[in-house]
Amino acid sequence: MTNDNLNKLLVFCVLFCAQKTSIVHGVQALETKVALLLHVEPENPKCFAEGTSDLTCFWEEDEERAGSADQYSFIYTYQNENSSKCAVTALPAAGGKRLYFCRLSQTQLFVPLDIRVFRDNLLIHNRSLFIEVVFLLDPPANLTLTSTETQGQLKASWLPPSLKYMGDSMMYEVSYTMAGSHIGKVEEVQASSELILRGLQLGTKYKVRIRVKLDGISYSGYWSAWTDPVLMETMSGDLDPLIVSLSLVISLVLTLLSLIVLMSHRRFLLKKIWPIIPTPESKFQGLFKVYGGDFQVWLGHSTGGLWLRPAYFYSKEFPAPLEVLSEVSLGPALPSSALPPKASEALGEEEDEDKKLKRVETPQEHWLMDHGEDCEFDNSMW
Repeated sequence: MTNDNLNKLLVFCVLFCAQKTSIVHGVQALETKVALLLHVEPENPKCFAEGTSDLTCFWEEDEERAGSADQYSFIYTYQNENSSKCAVTALPAAGGKRLYFCRLSQTQLFVPLDIRVFRDNLLIHNRSLFIEVVFLLDPPANLTLTSTETQGQLKASWLPPSLKYMGDSMMYEVSYTMAGSHIGKVEEVQASSELILRGLQLGTKYKVRIRVKLDGISYSGYWSAWTDPVLMETMSGDLDPLIVSLSLVISLVLTLLSLIVLMSHRRFLLKKIWPIIPTPESKFQGLFKVYGGDFQVWLGHSTGGLWLRPAYFYSKEFPAPLEVLSEVSLGPALPSSALPPKASEALGEEEDEDKKLKRVETPQEHWLMDHGEDCEFDNSMW
């Protein structure tokens, strides 16, 4: 056998296997959709569209009273058009049932469609519908779960069904439960092919699946079958060493920057936190440096000046008890001896000198004269 013949045989085998796989997949998808519609659609015949150019209708009968496919006639009519006939195919089904199928070759959207099914010219099913409201799509493909940088979250992404110009009209339901549990949550997604699952438990394995249908605005239909579940475990509560290291480095850098800023503005901060308290030294010159804070000495108390008495500062006279003593004259009063003229003059000069000494101005007298009207001193100081 030549190489060309071998190549042809190989290509034939590949095509045959691919076709067989496609047929098997198509049969499985058809069985899934039939089983789904048998549960959700009460009318017969049950019809669904997988795209804009196809419509499949079927009905179910018991095996005991079911007839051959030749006994059935499937007639469909679009509004204002002539009736057409569709060939009927019979297939065995589970549970002692038989299914009868018909795939329409002509489809029109947004136009009423009347369907009639006859058995031996006897009408057994009659139904009117619009093709745009009976879409039954394939489940989304390539459902993938990935971890996010945030704990307790998973990202789900998928590929929508390959239906042209209808991607924005699709809505999805994403179901996620903990592995081994039958209680979960379902979230709805509109015109998007990804979803962040939040609020998940740490270190827990979750099972996620998804289904799709058209949103009902322009096109509607049935929910598709659920995809096969995908399992993934969320991140555990243990801290990532890399994240811890980065956090420590960032904290250290921020601390150093804070210290640099504080050191560059330390004088300003010290003035704000511990402001300088003003001292009275500028108003009382020499009081603290010369006299050590002794106010009485600074005022000149040691000089014995007359102005240091409280009476100098207080004009108000305080009442004082007065005791009057009387002397009993035992004899004639002795005449006072007159002083000599020179002695009287000397005594007068001494009194004048005493008055001058009492009026000697101390270094602080000018301060007292300036502030005498505003300053009051407690009597207890004296």
